[in-house]
Amino acid sequence: MKIGVLTSSRADYGIYKPLLQKLALIENIDLTLIVFGMHLQEKHAYTVSIIKKDNFGEVHEVEGMPINDEVIDIARGYGELIINFSNYWKQFSSYDYVLALGDRFEMNAAVQAGIPFQVNFVHFHGGETTLGATDNIYRHQITLASNIHFVAAENFKNKVIDLIGTSDKVYNVGALSLDNIDNMKLPLWENVRCKFSIPEGKFILVTVHPETMYIDSNKNYSKVIYKALELLSESTHIVITLPNADAMGSLYRQEFFTLKDNYPNRVSLINNFGKENYFAAMKASEFLLGNTSSGIIEAASFEKYVINLGDRQAGRLRSANIIDVPFVIDEILQAADNIKSKRNYKGGNKYYKKNTVNTIIQILTKKWTTKNI
Repeated sequence: MKIGVLTSSRADYGIYKPLLQKLALIENIDLTLIVFGMHLQEKHAYTVSIIKKDNFGEVHEVEGMPINDEVIDIARGYGELIINFSNYWKQFSSYDYVLALGDRFEMNAAVQAGIPFQVNFVHFHGGETTLGATDNIYRHQITLASNIHFVAAENFKNKVIDLIGTSDKVYNVGALSLDNIDNMKLPLWENVRCKFSIPEGKFILVTVHPETMYIDSNKNYSKVIYKALELLSESTHIVITLPNADAMGSLYRQEFFTLKDNYPNRVSLINNFGKENYFAAMKASEFLLGNTSSGIIEAASFEKYVINLGDRQAGRLRSANIIDVPFVIDEILQAADNIKSKRNYKGGNKYYKKNTVNTIIQILTKKWTTKNI
């Protein structure tokens, strides 16, 4: 069985990883990692090197990511990726399955280019809603181009069924990133802290991406988050993971670099933690602040509260650890004070199901076997 795995970012690769680890051990499965997007950019830590080191299978690289993040650059990069993936699928379209995860524009470009070649796409995390991001559109387009769907909750399953018009090949398996979360052996925070030169003591873990549905608001939002973090850093260290290559992401990156320059002992900037180190940081943090999907999907499993900023994640299923706050300095600070008075979150995670990876492998293997009898 030949499986291609589309991966464009540190985020999706970290989510795939527990599945890749098990697939790589199965004798009759031939894995190919189809690597593109931010993985091939120096400013995003050139993470293709990590994929090659993991050695789960052969690595194919497809160029075409925009260097800048103005809207016109994103549109042109999208078109370039479609052209480059058209050439790729012309040569490599015979996979039994090609895995596609999430909702980013570059993932959608890779998938749309494969439609004329009848590539058999398997989509993860379909059916979700993010009203504050254009990812919402890309996600649904990937769903419509895919033949098998692994979703993270029952209402997402229902949404996919509504989109494609059938319940066939739609499976609620829970969030892939949470597979075996209760028994996951994370690196010691002390070792991670030293590796990334983060000082001892309490810290807030911050990840903020642009709101891609409200492009003009980002100039104000990036200033608001700078001021809020400046004030929060007076009493608690700030650990910031830098944003993805979305439209206007450079505004936030510049504010974070300026914050670091102005307060070098109060702020740490991280380009790429990697999944295990990021989870260790999440577990060790006071709480999370930002608008990333990891706050929505994963933080509850580490008993952490999340200050979720703005509308990027609006419409997504939430566990009770999420505190929604607009990009308003006083409200951000008040939410932080409220969390500091709480104990760790104990309410469970709506995205978690047991045996996620094993269920996925059983379904894919059974369908492939049935098809080839």
